[in-house]
Amino acid sequence: MTTMVGTEKETDVKKILVVEDERIIAINICSTLKQYGYQASYVSEANDALEQIESEHFDLVLMDIMLNGPMDGIEIAGRIKRTKEIPVIYLTAYSDEATINRAKTTEPFGYLIKPFNSRDLYISVEMAIYKSQVQKHIRVVESRLAENQKWETIALVASGISHEVNNPLTSILNLADLIALEAKKTGNSSLKEKADKITEESERIAKIVKNLVSYSQSTSSQWTYSNLISILSDTRSFLHQYFLKEGIQCELEMGDIPHVYCQPQKIKQVLLNLIQDARLRVNTREDSIGRKIAVALSMKEEEGNEFVEIKIKDNGGEDMMMGISQMNSLDVTRSIIAEHKGALRRDDSHSAWIFTLPIVKPVS
Repeated sequence: MTTMVGTEKETDVKKILVVEDERIIAINICSTLKQYGYQASYVSEANDALEQIESEHFDLVLMDIMLNGPMDGIEIAGRIKRTKEIPVIYLTAYSDEATINRAKTTEPFGYLIKPFNSRDLYISVEMAIYKSQVQKHIRVVESRLAENQKWETIALVASGISHEVNNPLTSILNLADLIALEAKKTGNSSLKEKADKITEESERIAKIVKNLVSYSQSTSSQWTYSNLISILSDTRSFLHQYFLKEGIQCELEMGDIPHVYCQPQKIKQVLLNLIQDARLRVNTREDSIGRKIAVALSMKEEEGNEFVEIKIKDNGGEDMMMGISQMNSLDVTRSIIAEHKGALRRDDSHSAWIFTLPIVKPVS
């Protein structure tokens, strides 16, 4: 059972879960948190705590170490650390070295010894939430720096590959043409068929190299009015060999979409992350036939504001341990979309990611 003690007046109110098996203490803590502007709920059992954390978003967990039942607070905190990025502050009357050493393994954001006053509680909560936000921001920045460095490396390698591969590939194509011509003269159909196959595969290699170079050429920091249809087509071409190998059909549905003011390389990254997530999901299907990803671009209007909606839908499973939601890529994706004044949401009922980008008209 979960009991709510708090306010919902502000949309940015921080939500805190109190895990405490002494009801009066739990109510007092929640009431104190309410006075400081937080929204708080409490549970008294380990299983209820895990269910709440799985089904709802919390900014912080206040965890009593000694709980009734088979699991204590340290074990619950360990599970939270493995599956969620939620800071935990321990509440306990025990400060012996053995308990502290066990608690340290879960890397808590604080340790309050009972009894504590309301001011100590407030300071601990504020510091934990702030530290958690800073750490998350650092992870996002590090991930974005790593992504930028990755694309710079890809661009450099792609340029080198293009030069090193295209020269011998041209020679191979010329030789294949000569062999095909000679086979035609002599009537050797088997040899001509082999020469045509060499030409076909060589052209496929050339196309892969061209797509790689094209995909890595954009400058990530450059803002420009860009063609989303072109960006999406490039992204699908970049992943085409994976789709071909895995039997995935990737359909594009594109209406009359105006150019969008954006950083094209970063939007490519968003599309790549979300389509890769869809690809992982469809690959959870036991049957290899019927794997499908559909990407639709459409214009929307709300309260007089125009925006482009990009929906990436798949017919795969909901194995979240394989999806973007379990990776730093989700934080990076959200950050890029937020930077573009857009929004991202997950529609689990239709197995789809949906994100929007505003239409910014150029100044005359």
